Amino acid sequence: MALLDVPAIRQAYPVAPVVAGAGVKLRPVAGELAGCCPFHADRSPSFYVFGKGERWHCFGCGASGDVLDFVQRAYSVTMRQAAERLCGGDLPVIDAPKVDARGERSNSYALEIIHDSAPIDGTPAEGYLRRRGITFALPPALRFARLKPPKDSGVLAANGPGLLPALVAVVTGPDGTPAGIQRIYLTNDGRKAASADGKVKFSLGFVRGGAVRLGPVLDHGLVLSGSVEDGLSLLEMGAPSVWAAPGEGGLRGMHLPELVRGVVIGGDGDREGRRHAEAAALAIVRGEREVRIVYPGGGAKDFNEELRGGEA
Repeated sequence: MALLDVPAIRQAYPVAPVVAGAGVKLRPVAGELAGCCPFHADRSPSFYVFGKGERWHCFGCGASGDVLDFVQRAYSVTMRQAAERLCGGDLPVIDAPKVDARGERSNSYALEIIHDSAPIDGTPAEGYLRRRGITFALPPALRFARLKPPKDSGVLAANGPGLLPALVAVVTGPDGTPAGIQRIYLTNDGRKAASADGKVKFSLGFVRGGAVRLGPVLDHGLVLSGSVEDGLSLLEMGAPSVWAAPGEGGLRGMHLPELVRGVVIGGDGDREGRRHAEAAALAIVRGEREVRIVYPGGGAKDFNEELRGGEA
């Protein structure tokens, strides 16, 4: 029996046309393609085709994979049968919509920033985290750059268009490669930058489903947090490994590798934080994984506040 050249098949057959051929109506959303998941009762689009069209993930039921995985699930066949159907032209294939060019540009800019960024050591970004009680060697996913404030932002209104120091947190996508960034704008002495609306954090690129990987993947005990600062605080407090979403709302849709069978969610202590943590836990349980939620102690709003003894 001939061996399957799985990488070649994945490269030759993008996911989107095969998904569309199976009856899923896809539409462009922020540089990606989205539709209702064919594998569960999905009334709002939670099924996404990522990046270059080599991977898909459902944020509702947790199903995920490549083109071969999709064919196996959609047509109830083995991997070999899926490959034979793809290579033999025995599956309906429909041209999918084009990805939003603005999303492609934002992704390219995010990857360019990662490429041009510097290690965090000795920068205002390191100073910012040290001020927040983080004492250990910082992970390579955290970098430094001087960047222009985003258009129409409170940071731009308060500081003008000149370059500002920024902590650059690399967001790894569902395919395991850098997909985007989160920028935290700062001052030269390592404090949050002035902002007319108080917002200094901005995501860029294909961050949906991604995570700032502050530690390695674990089968059990991986902690999920809604911010880089909380994730680092949890590590400071003894967590074995943490992945941080680029915002509390990203917890629910974070893609987890198949290896991960049990996680801990470190949620914020306020009402909104608890809502996001509970929604994420529900989604993870649907993916047949174990999950528990922990919240900050001592009345703190988040884990960094707890680490710093109640100092916000």
